[in-house]
Amino acid sequence: MNKNQKNNSKFDKWHGIERKKIDWYPAIDELKCIGCGLCVTTCGRGVYKYDYEKRKSKVVNPFNCMVACQTCANLCPVGAVSFVKAGETTREKAQRIVREFRVLEKVKKELEERKEELKYK
Repeated sequence: MNKNQKNNSKFDKWHGIERKKIDWYPAIDELKCIGCGLCVTTCGRGVYKYDYEKRKSKVVNPFNCMVACQTCANLCPVGAVSFVKAGETTREKAQRIVREFRVLEKVKKELEERKEELKYK
């Protein structure tokens, strides 16, 4: 772990799944990146740091990224942030992850276990 990385144990699992087993984290195309810093300052999970010398954003804590979140990519004014490789949309990738890890089954159990906390009154 380098000086920019910060392990945050509350992000270690997603619906009981080891977060490092899930292929969901941003990549920055440095040729497109204009160094605006919007991704760095918007992400509340510390996924990014800013290289002030190069004036570019850097992904330093990829597994802190919330699975299926793509706020940074949606806000990037030049489309420098992505979560998928060519041939797959972010929605398709997110849905594949839900199927592959059987997330709906886990969520149904979680809804029942947390019923009093999550109940709409």
